[in-house]
Amino acid sequence: MSCDGKSLTNGLAALLNETLSTSSFLETKSIYDYLYEAALEFARRTRVLTTTQTITTVADQAAYDLNPDFLCFYLRDSSNRYVAKLDDGSNDYWLPFRDYEAVTYANNEDSVTLPTHFSLIDNATVDSNITGTATANGAATGNECTLTDSAGDFTNVEVGDDIHNTTDGSDGVVLAVTSTTALQVALFGGTGNDITSADAYVIVPQGRKSIVLDPPPSTSGYTLTLRYVQKPDPVYSYYRKYRFDSQYAHALIKYAAWLFKYKDSSPNFGDAFYKYWDQACRMAAKIEHKSFDKPRMRVNMIKSSYGTRSER
Repeated sequence: MSCDGKSLTNGLAALLNETLSTSSFLETKSIYDYLYEAALEFARRTRVLTTTQTITTVADQAAYDLNPDFLCFYLRDSSNRYVAKLDDGSNDYWLPFRDYEAVTYANNEDSVTLPTHFSLIDNATVDSNITGTATANGAATGNECTLTDSAGDFTNVEVGDDIHNTTDGSDGVVLAVTSTTALQVALFGGTGNDITSADAYVIVPQGRKSIVLDPPPSTSGYTLTLRYVQKPDPVYSYYRKYRFDSQYAHALIKYAAWLFKYKDSSPNFGDAFYKYWDQACRMAAKIEHKSFDKPRMRVNMIKSSYGTRSER
């Protein structure tokens, strides 16, 4: 079975003994929402999707925005600490991760030549909503359609942002940014679930994270390279596909079925689906990353202070 939208939705309906065209239980957007939640958790548990972001430092600046597809850190050193590489133009330095509460407690606000740690915090600045009016028709095919606004600017729109067609009352997700004036979107729950010229829309940006260098660098132009686990692009239409091996399609379906069974107040069935999902994640982690077999926990019977515990 493939990890494309049509195969996954049909497989989920079959597992739950429902018929997509007539089911009142399997609401279309909920199906895709639950499958996307399954994909996010599968990526987090197995760490099979990774990518790299490079950041150029600014003098005296500690925080830098991470890509919206950041899910969690990936690269670890021999001491099992998350690390990021800092290049000062001459040498590479591996900075270890430090809890943000420890960064706050240490209060290292004065800039230094080279930071000693990095940390993670939520980005408190939320981008403004993007509004406009469609300038062309976009018929729905396989649950997705094209939003075109020749007067718009989609430069800051990201895959995974929420979108609302306020004219026909539909809500959905941005699937792809085609150009600065065109998007591929999936819409649900409205009168047409498509785009008609003159339809008004609202795009709501997703929340993001920031990486923090501790202490901040005193010099501009360093290159920070971060390897991280990547969120999968959302699949809310028939012919898009999650970037997982096809053998893991059944795991995604079982997780979504578990969510539906809890919605249906049938925890016994749901727990059985979750057990299958959990075992599939464990097996995928072993197959994809042999390093997962290494022990990850060290025991320290003495509680360290905030100032030192994350450096161990």
